[in-house]
Amino acid sequence: MKKIINALFLLAIGVMTFSSCSDVPAPYDTPNQNGNNPTKPVTAEPAGSGTESDPYNVAAAIKLLKAQPADQKTAPMYVKGVIVEIKKVDTGSYGNADYYIIDKDYPNHKLKIFQSKFLANAKFTAANQIKVGDVVVIYGPFVNYQGNTPETVGKGATYIYKLNEQSGGTVTPPTPSTPANTEATAYTVTKAINLITNNQAPKAEVYVKGIISKAPTYNATYKSLTYYISDDGTTTNELQIFSGKSFNGADFTAANELQVGQTVVVLGVIKAYTNNTTHVTINEMDKNNKLISVNGGTQLIPGTTPPPTPPTPSTGTEVTAASFGVANNKEFGTQTMSDGTTVTTAKGSGNNVPKFYSVGGGTIRMYPGNTISFNAGSKQIASITLFCDEYKGDKYTASGNLGTTSGTVALNGLKYTINGINAATVTFTNNATGSGAPSQLRIKKFVITYAN
Repeated sequence: MKKIINALFLLAIGVMTFSSCSDVPAPYDTPNQNGNNPTKPVTAEPAGSGTESDPYNVAAAIKLLKAQPADQKTAPMYVKGVIVEIKKVDTGSYGNADYYIIDKDYPNHKLKIFQSKFLANAKFTAANQIKVGDVVVIYGPFVNYQGNTPETVGKGATYIYKLNEQSGGTVTPPTPSTPANTEATAYTVTKAINLITNNQAPKAEVYVKGIISKAPTYNATYKSLTYYISDDGTTTNELQIFSGKSFNGADFTAANELQVGQTVVVLGVIKAYTNNTTHVTINEMDKNNKLISVNGGTQLIPGTTPPPTPPTPSTGTEVTAASFGVANNKEFGTQTMSDGTTVTTAKGSGNNVPKFYSVGGGTIRMYPGNTISFNAGSKQIASITLFCDEYKGDKYTASGNLGTTSGTVALNGLKYTINGINAATVTFTNNATGSGAPSQLRIKKFVITYAN
């Protein structure tokens, strides 16, 4: 009898223990516990429109960038996310930071914030100004670097517009200190180009004043003229006026209705245009721009002579980078060829100066933003061919983004050919974005051809 009572007592304790355990919640959701709550996706649903009031989320930004051509910058846009990893905060001369943001609760779908500045486009002054978990809204242009890394454009082109919903004070994004743009206060060509290259070009039409530096070409289909203007009438630092119209939007009828040397004011939208074939970026005023004045008046002053025929080119002169005798790992600077033509490299908008390196036979090494200029004095340059370096499969061709102040650029393998220069001076710019081997331009030799 006693054994039966003990057995019943143990059974009762077991039932109580089982009942108690069933009341304790599981430490995680069990699969299919709720038929209306399917397994969570890896990425958030893309959302937002990229505006100040409705920024893209990380998923939407990555989707947009992956649909972009490689290395093509977007227009400035707003993207919101949570800082999940901080790689570097520079509190020195650059004052920018590298970190990653995610959509909340989606840690495996990260967007790289590269060389971006602090609130109000200010430099970082302390590493603890941001931390993991901060909610940020980033403003500026983005890029799909080399077609496989969605990220912000570097070199401080973007900044934190909001940090934790502006906690600690309201921050207003900086407004460029630009005077009202009217016909009387038209931008200079230099000002217009600076606005374009700094991603501050207004979306609205602006007035730009300059001197026609290249003879117009006429498009009979659209009855428009394409020409170039500069501040001093030379072919240095030009703005292309693409497919422009005459006064009040009227049609042009011939190329000679505008002439080299005339001072014009033009109204239109300024922007950077990248050719999808050559990958050359041109600063331009977009099509359907309108002529406002010519030499201060509102009448065309046609020329009576046709544009000059481009001179016949002579035989090319080949020059190697090593032939200038620059020491290894030293700034290339300005060097003079045997025929008197000078070759000058400059830092430009880059972070490092171009240098000569003797490895591999010798190259002029140029980083993104660097420039190289040729000045032939009294001679006219017809064309220049640049021969680039390759190492372990990396082609050092500025990622195919070579800019020129004159002529047309074509890249074939490791060889850049710039034809139709027809000027005494020309400047090439490494327009690659991002970093790494392909963004460099390494010139082993060049062939310069003068016009007879």
